[in-house]
Amino acid sequence: MKTHRRIVAATTLALAMSLALPASAEKALVVGNTKHSYVYYRDHEIYFQPETKLYYWREGGEWQTGSVLPTASRSYVTSGGVTIELETERPYDKHAEVVSRHASIGPQGTTTTEETVATHADGSSTTTTTTTKHEYVYYRDHDIYFAPRDKTYYWQVDGEWQSGPELPLASRSFVSHGGVNIKLDTDRPHTRHDYVVTHYKNKP
Repeated sequence: MKTHRRIVAATTLALAMSLALPASAEKALVVGNTKHSYVYYRDHEIYFQPETKLYYWREGGEWQTGSVLPTASRSYVTSGGVTIELETERPYDKHAEVVSRHASIGPQGTTTTEETVATHADGSSTTTTTTTKHEYVYYRDHDIYFAPRDKTYYWQVDGEWQSGPELPLASRSFVSHGGVNIKLDTDRPHTRHDYVVTHYKNKP
């Protein structure tokens, strides 16, 4: 009889302890390999998800989301979007990968590509594709680019990229030394900024 009471008491205690566990202890249900479609506007790093009608964009260096873009950004999504699929409901989690794969794809891509077709004596032909590389000086301590050919600087103000022949007065001392020579296959270096940071930011 005592043994039976001990078993019942132990069972009751275990049940009470399991009910006392916080909800956060439950395992989250993860659906793997679910594809989500987005339209990516690479020139301004904006995503739009047709299914949810939500936009994702950067503001002040932070990712934001909403059903409507800021007024100043709405003209950016009238053309030039690239349709992509990602295994995430937060496209910015894969932003570095997206930039690497899609920065120069589409009708408004900035990569200059030339094809040369050579015809041989036997009638066969060989096509050679050449991608133009653009040279920059990257000032990694302050994320500033300078294109020597165009004499143009690229820099950020409140998370938005700006360009012009001169830097703001407060930033001009930043480009007096420490630049790294790099080559990119785009004439808008900020569209490859995540790639540049990964490969050049902390290298000696």
